[in-house]
Amino acid sequence: MVLTNFLGLPMVSILKYKLFFVGLIIPFVEILLAILLFFSKSKRKISYLLMLIHLGILVLIGPFGLGYNSVVWFWNLAMIFILMIIYVQPIEVVNRNMLVSQLYWFLLWFVMPVFSFFGSWYQYFSFNLYSGKGDQMYICISGHQKELSPYFETKGNFHCKGTDCINLQNWAMKEIKSSPIPEIEIYKKIGAYLKHKYPNNQLKIILYNAQTQKSVEL
Repeated sequence: MVLTNFLGLPMVSILKYKLFFVGLIIPFVEILLAILLFFSKSKRKISYLLMLIHLGILVLIGPFGLGYNSVVWFWNLAMIFILMIIYVQPIEVVNRNMLVSQLYWFLLWFVMPVFSFFGSWYQYFSFNLYSGKGDQMYICISGHQKELSPYFETKGNFHCKGTDCINLQNWAMKEIKSSPIPEIEIYKKIGAYLKHKYPNNQLKIILYNAQTQKSVEL
């Protein structure tokens, strides 16, 4: 999206030179700098670099860039202010007592995500926010609904043959400017609500996993 819509690069060149791997630079650099915050004595300088990364993200997807996923704008602004607040004061030396007092954060960030591999913890709480993991939800509806027609997929309707199709991800981005949580229990609640709202329509909920390329009907 950034390469095509922001930089104007043709898809042919992106695929030919595998330029999509450039997108890995920002997260790898951000992770590296976050690790250095634990061990480096130049924590304030590192915090400035992290602020620049978040500013760069805002330039790319913010209102003066792609104007995409507005929820993330405030998240990046919040991260900038958090870094400013934390590192404006002299940094305390990390010691054993501090680590013990913050043990619950360690469990939340590094232990609980392990349970996501077994479906017992949210993907979004497990460093998988933009990993592409999880299922995509497709809504297949046979009766024409005027209020839903702006969200019907006009291309690539492979999951709802013979009926109108809505991709929940695209619907959410148009309607609320944010991605839906890709969890089965959330999809089940959305599906139950839609079937209750449109009882006279032949409505099906299809979950598609891009990694396994398998579809399942809820």
